[in-house]
Amino acid sequence: MPRRLPAHPARQGRQRGMAILIILALIGLGAAYLLVGTLARTNGQIERDKATSAALAQAKEALIGFAAGVPLPGSARPGDLPCPDANNDGIAETSCGNASGSTGQALRLGLLPWKTLGLPDLRDGNGERLWYAVSNNFKSNTRTTCSAPGQPGCLNSDSNGTITVRDSNGNVMFDGTAATGAVAVVFAAGPALVRQDGQGQNRACQPCSLLGVCTATPAANTPRCNPVNYLDNVAAEDNANFRDGLADGFIQGPVRNATGTTILNDQLIAITPNDLMPAIEKRVAGEVRKCLTEYTAKASNQRRYPWAAPLNPGTAPSYPDVSGSRFGRIPDTPFANTRTDSGNAMDDSWTGACNINSSSGWWLNWKEMVFYALADAYKPASPMTPPNCGACLVVNPPPAADKQAAVFVAGRRLAGISGGQPRTANIDKGNIANYLERRNSTPGDDVFERGAVAPTFNDVAAFAPSP
Repeated sequence: MPRRLPAHPARQGRQRGMAILIILALIGLGAAYLLVGTLARTNGQIERDKATSAALAQAKEALIGFAAGVPLPGSARPGDLPCPDANNDGIAETSCGNASGSTGQALRLGLLPWKTLGLPDLRDGNGERLWYAVSNNFKSNTRTTCSAPGQPGCLNSDSNGTITVRDSNGNVMFDGTAATGAVAVVFAAGPALVRQDGQGQNRACQPCSLLGVCTATPAANTPRCNPVNYLDNVAAEDNANFRDGLADGFIQGPVRNATGTTILNDQLIAITPNDLMPAIEKRVAGEVRKCLTEYTAKASNQRRYPWAAPLNPGTAPSYPDVSGSRFGRIPDTPFANTRTDSGNAMDDSWTGACNINSSSGWWLNWKEMVFYALADAYKPASPMTPPNCGACLVVNPPPAADKQAAVFVAGRRLAGISGGQPRTANIDKGNIANYLERRNSTPGDDVFERGAVAPTFNDVAAFAPSP
C-alpha cells in the first residue's frame, strides 16, 4: 500500500484559514439572526405601544366628549361620566355606588363602556379591551343632588377629582386627597403577569355567553370581568383596587424590580379637571347664549336682553334682575324689572328651547359660575325702539365693538392669581375677581377679553352675535 505523504505546510495553512472563515461566517449569521429577531421583537413592541397609546388617547377623547355632550334638559349634568362596564357587554352599568360613594366602590372600576361612548370595540396593542375607573364626584349615577349653587353634590368648574395616580417611580402625580385628583383613569392591561401577591392572571371567559358577556353573579366572579386578572400590583399600589379620596389609587407602568424584570405592565391615561372642564364650560356658555338669543328673537322683546343679576359684595349670591344692571349673574325668572322697564312689553321668562330652570336641574350646578354682560344699546327700554350697535361691547382680540351680549363661565380657581380666588364665603362670592380675570374682572368699561388658558386666565366666553 502506497505511503500517504503529509500535506504541504502551505496547504495546511489554507485549510485552517478557510475553517476560520467558515466559523466566522457562521458566527456572523448567528449574530445577524439574533439581531434581526431582536429588531423584529423591538419593532413589534413599538407597534403595540403605538396602538396602545392611540387607544388610550381615543378613549380619553370619547369620555371628555361624552361629559360635554350629555343631553339637556333631563337628569344629566354637563360633566357627567358613565359608570364602568361590569360584565363585558360594552355598556355602562346604571349605577356605580350610592350618592356619597360609601358603597359600590368596586363598581367604579371596570371595563371601558365602549358602546355607551359610541366607540368601536377599542383594544390595546395586545388585543385586550380597556379598563376604566371613575371618580365618585363625576359618576353619572347614583349621585348627590345639587340643592343650591356652591353646595356639596354640585358639579362645576371647582369640582375635584378623587383618584390618586402615581408615576412608575411611585411619585404622586394626581392627589385624590387634595384638589389635584384625577376625574377618571383608563388602562391598557398588557400581557398577563403573575401579580406580586402570587396570583396568576386567568383571563378565560368562563362562565360567559356566546357573545363573551360574563354571566356569573357578580360578573367579577368570571375571570374575564375581574380586574385582578388584568391589572397588576406593586408595594405602592394595587391597580385592581382603589378608594376614592384616599392615597390608595393607581400606578403607571412599566414598573421593574431590582433585576430589571417587569412586575407591572399596566399603561394608563388620566383625565383631570383641567382636561375636562374647558369642554364642559364651553357647553355651559353655549347653552346660556342660546337662551339669550332665543329670548331676543321673540318679536315682543325687540332684540333686547333682560337685566342682569348684580353681584352684592358681602352677601350670598341672589338672582333677581335689577334695573340698570348690565353686568352680573344670569337672572332667575320672572324678569320683573325687565318687564316693568320695557313698559310691560318684554317677556318675564325664557322662551324657545331654553333649558335654564331657575330652581332645579343641571343649571343649579353652574349658575354661580356664569356671568353676563349686555350692551347699553340692547338693554330693556321704553319705548321699545329698534336697537343698534352704536354702543356695543368691545371684545379683544381683535378689537371688535360689535357684541350685543357676552357670557362668561368662570374656570377653576387659579393659584396664579393673587389671593387664590376664594369662593367659599359670601364676601368672596360677591367679588368678580374671584371668578373672572384680566379685563373680564373690570366690567365697568364694557371692554372684555377672550384668550387661551394660562396660569392667570381661564375664562370661557360666548358672545352674541357669535364671532
